[in-house]
Amino acid sequence: MYWWYLVGNELKNYLGKEDLNPTMDIIICFVCPAYMLYLPIKYGALIQEAQQRAGMANAEDQGMSFLIWIFLCGMGYKNIQTELNKVWESGGGAPATF
Repeated sequence: MYWWYLVGNELKNYLGKEDLNPTMDIIICFVCPAYMLYLPIKYGALIQEAQQRAGMANAEDQGMSFLIWIFLCGMGYKNIQTELNKVWESGGGAPATF
């Protein structure tokens, strides 16, 4: 949950989206656990937007990729973090570790 908060906060700052509220997303996850299946899709689309803004070629929506990887072999978080690090390494900020 904390990791999702950090990802949301980084994307909010990078994209300048004031309507993005990672704190509310986490609260909704506690109230409605099914929202946790929507969260990677929401943030996956934002990661794609960040990749496009950073000028990365072949930016893909990472949400569905996350769900596939998490159900197949539990690697969804690593995949999302790797894609987000590509944005920061392209000049968008410092890469995070997983």
